[in-house]
Amino acid sequence: MATQSSVVARVTHQFEASAERVYDAFLDPTQASRFLFATPTGRIVRCEIDARVGGGFTIVDQRHGQDVVHTGKYHTLERPRRIVFTLSVPEYGSGDDRVTIDIVPRAHGCELTLSHEMTATAHPQDATQDGWTAILAVAGELLVDSTPTCGIGLARHATIPSRIATMLDGLAQTLALHRRMLVLDDVHARQEDHVYGELASRWTQIAALVSEAAALMGGQRELPMGAHDAAAWGQEHLRAFETFVRGQSQLLALLRVAAERDEQMLASIQAGVSIHVKPPVVQALPRTGVRNESRGS
Repeated sequence: MATQSSVVARVTHQFEASAERVYDAFLDPTQASRFLFATPTGRIVRCEIDARVGGGFTIVDQRHGQDVVHTGKYHTLERPRRIVFTLSVPEYGSGDDRVTIDIVPRAHGCELTLSHEMTATAHPQDATQDGWTAILAVAGELLVDSTPTCGIGLARHATIPSRIATMLDGLAQTLALHRRMLVLDDVHARQEDHVYGELASRWTQIAALVSEAAALMGGQRELPMGAHDAAAWGQEHLRAFETFVRGQSQLLALLRVAAERDEQMLASIQAGVSIHVKPPVVQALPRTGVRNESRGS
């Protein structure tokens, strides 16, 4: 239970995999290294796990040439329902946090609730919650049991559009707020204000539409499986899916470069460096800061 001087970040995620498979993934170095404490622009270079009560883990995520070390010890291991461990990230503060993972089997897959207890003054609660949300989303993409129904397939594919909607909303807000800096006595500033206003309005609308569509897709886990005519599958279906997969790969390559650029810009701003920047035309998935990357974070 949290004390007066602590806060708890709590995240829940639906997995299309059994409770046993999800539980085991958090304790298996090969699987855990693909999602646990991993960040979009980082690379897990070390993952050691001693999966026993009293045992511990060391996971190192290399970011921009810096090794961010995550260590902890296991206090409770009750397969497949509960994992409790301490978490320390020396690069971003001293002391141990406490993380509790509860897993509940469902008719389809399982539901995982993660609670991260931390010192109130040390770590931003929202940033920690956003970080764990991102980590569990990646785990959800990796951990899937047998071939899903069409409804489950829709729900799984809702994750990326949902994140894109968040990214676009952040872009719209950035464009709108930029207008406050403009001195409208200047003719060029007025022209710029008009363009930024148009773009902010359109990206806001697009973000809302994408968010609504993603929510509709994400709510289809229980959609009954209808009859399908396999003979109706043809080259058009193949080409459409090829376009989708190719687009994902191209987007991944662009986002990685954009994320590295914009994280450096964000770090400079957070550090109080005075710089004059124009909002980027294409932004990476929004980040909430260094701590969001670092603490389960």
